[in-house]
Amino acid sequence: MTFLYVLEMIGTAAFAASGALAASRKNMDIFGFCVLALMPAVGGGTLRDLILDRNPVFWVADNSYVIVALLTAVVAYFGVYKPGSRQRILIWTDAMGLALFAALATDLSLSFDVGPLVAIMLGVASAVTGGMIRDVIVNEIPLVLSKEIYATAAFVTSTTYVVADFLGFGDNVSLSVAILTGFTVRALAIRYDWSLPRPTVRPE
Repeated sequence: MTFLYVLEMIGTAAFAASGALAASRKNMDIFGFCVLALMPAVGGGTLRDLILDRNPVFWVADNSYVIVALLTAVVAYFGVYKPGSRQRILIWTDAMGLALFAALATDLSLSFDVGPLVAIMLGVASAVTGGMIRDVIVNEIPLVLSKEIYATAAFVTSTTYVVADFLGFGDNVSLSVAILTGFTVRALAIRYDWSLPRPTVRPE
């Protein structure tokens, strides 16, 4: 089992947990848990593979991703949570999945010789798409469209990977540096409520 594969499984579990916790907050049944766990776990990667014309898509080629997501959903379904803890856990598991998927998708995209800019774009898209689907299903404003630093953290992750790879750090080191950097940015944004500036609206 490679370092890359381990990271992919961790990212899948993290994003699946965020989906399952969203289902928990909406008091869904176990089927709802499984559906919402799968959406962020495979949604972004599916979009990435379709754009790269990678056939079959990753979770069809290797069912382990689906199994990990479903097992995570079952564990979350039978979990016991303190009042108010589910949203906090959701945000932090989502942050971990965001950093992992952004870095991993950027790494994979570069292996298809698409160029640094497209690799960064696919890294961001892969990281945020699944969460958007999850939030839309539970009728909430997607985090990527809120004031929070979310897609920006994915962009930092992907850009860091491209720079580290260009400097010749190697795949494993580049992934580690990118994931740590992206997660730190997202964690600081959560901790200190950072957001990007908005344009000043002047009264007409």
